[in-house]
Amino acid sequence: MNKIVTEEFEIFPWNENLMTGISQIDDEHKIIVNLINKLANDLTQDKEFEVEDTFNELALYAEFHFKNEEKIWEKYLSGNELVLLHKKSHDSFLPEIIKLKEHHKDKTFTQMTEEILLFLIRWLAFHIVDEDKRLALILNSLNQGKHIDEAISDASDFRSNSTDNLIDTILAMYDNLSLKAISLIRERKARIIAENELLETNKKLEKLSITDQLTNLYNRRYFDEIFDRELKKSKRNKTIISLIIIDIDYFKRINDTYGHAFGDVVLKNIATCLKKVCKRPNDFVFRIGGEEFILLLTNEDTNCAISLISILQKSIRDLKIPNINSDISDYLSISGGLISLIPSQEDSIDSILKIADDRLYIAKQSGRNKIVIE
Repeated sequence: MNKIVTEEFEIFPWNENLMTGISQIDDEHKIIVNLINKLANDLTQDKEFEVEDTFNELALYAEFHFKNEEKIWEKYLSGNELVLLHKKSHDSFLPEIIKLKEHHKDKTFTQMTEEILLFLIRWLAFHIVDEDKRLALILNSLNQGKHIDEAISDASDFRSNSTDNLIDTILAMYDNLSLKAISLIRERKARIIAENELLETNKKLEKLSITDQLTNLYNRRYFDEIFDRELKKSKRNKTIISLIIIDIDYFKRINDTYGHAFGDVVLKNIATCLKKVCKRPNDFVFRIGGEEFILLLTNEDTNCAISLISILQKSIRDLKIPNINSDISDYLSISGGLISLIPSQEDSIDSILKIADDRLYIAKQSGRNKIVIE
């Protein structure tokens, strides 16, 4: 199946307003945001294991980031209540997700993951804008030589009513954007499923159009297409092409004696035998109508074609399919005509087929149960 290619999108766009001014923390925040976006894009591909892998990667990286961040805060604010509260916020992160999973366990995998995505976006946006930036402001004030109490006071001013309103506005914007992105995920996922189903349907229809429904061999329509392609290739490369027309001896008597249902089974068995013998990449097997089959061999010399015919005749004899009303054997047999050549520019599908058909006619007229090769 052809793969559907979709563009990547951001459910959680990174914004410069999320910068704390501490490069290590900002770089790690960007990685977490990227993982959240990757999780959203994985969700559109309808592969649960990829979503799970990305989520596990996100959880592990979040734990790594929290430890790094806490080391930075502890270095300057060891024992401070704000740092302790910040650590509690980190510690609650994974338990909140587990709780969320449990709460939505009756929903579909997609619905549950969407709820987790919304939680991740709001939690991280609030955590950065409110908590991380406040602590970063304290560190900045300390680096300017201010006393700890003055630094904390400066950070408290950051949490004024106007700032509270701004934070609420930013979070509301992210919520709205996230909900729209989730809707986009649902629409895209539905579209991908529909496109994949259409591709699969087209693939099945294409197979049906080139396949004989009874035997599952290629049909006459596909024979014309393949033969034309391989003939041109042989002319261009000056390589041998071999064609064998095969006919089941006294097949009508099988139908008359054992019934058409048994005749269909016989055709299926012959088809299976042909496919087992003609299994190289350059071998093609077709049912062209009734009890007639064609083998098309490319890039093989004449001796290989003759050897394959011997194997095929033995394989069919070994089937011991009864045909008690045959004039030549109590078991099913075949006749055929082979042509093997390096085609000239004048050779065509019709001219080559006629030679093979003439040789099949000679095989029938001279007693059947044989393949005429010249």
